[in-house]
Amino acid sequence: MRELFIEEKARELAEEFKYYRSLDSYLVKLTSLAYDVEDFEFGNIEGAKALFEAVLRHSKLSNYISTLSCYKDSIEAKVMSDPRLKKLREYRDVLMKALSESACREVVPIESISREATFRIERVEEAKEVVKERPTTYVAEARRLRLSKVFIWAGVAVLILVLIYALVRFVH
Repeated sequence: MRELFIEEKARELAEEFKYYRSLDSYLVKLTSLAYDVEDFEFGNIEGAKALFEAVLRHSKLSNYISTLSCYKDSIEAKVMSDPRLKKLREYRDVLMKALSESACREVVPIESISREATFRIERVEEAKEVVKERPTTYVAEARRLRLSKVFIWAGVAVLILVLIYALVRFVH
């Protein structure tokens, strides 16, 4: 049962890793693996760590682990600082051991630049939207106000002219 789980997870990771091009992608998926091994081991932390290590050492993942081993320092820093990778912190020692024992060979180029946290991106996007909306709303409102004033004054002028014309006609 355990070997079947290792084989299935290694195959799944290998299939997904071939499309990844950023460190973030790999680390988020490894965090997902950490949850999966804990579910499989059901509370046995040592067993979960051993299973996590067995999956990482599978031959289907050797090229990806070799590539990731070139970024050991970045990976460790990211795991310790990114709140999305909190579960992976518990497996940091296992991950770092697997990366240290694998020779650095960049088979697939990886971007080490990671994206900002979602809440920060959303905050920046919302601020951009507000900045875009205010000037256009303000400009449109100012134009409507000016146009309405023009129509009011034009109406008053026409009314005065009609009254003058009527008085002139009435007097003659």
